[in-house]
Amino acid sequence: MLLTVEQAAERLGTSVRFIRRLRTERRITIVKLGKHVRIDSADLDAYIDASRQEALGGHTRRAASDG
Repeated sequence: MLLTVEQAAERLGTSVRFIRRLRTERRITIVKLGKHVRIDSADLDAYIDASRQEALGGHTRRAASDG
């Protein structure tokens, strides 16, 4: 699904300015439809995955029923 810049910002919980900066820095793929800029939700998911940082220490939370 194609998202507007505003929708992408809402999905990430950021400002529109942040999404525009990602676009300017070519850190996120965009789709241009004439003068309109859209971001494919799959590309937004890829950006999120690429930005993921694993926790240090390797500790995992135990479920409440384990305890």
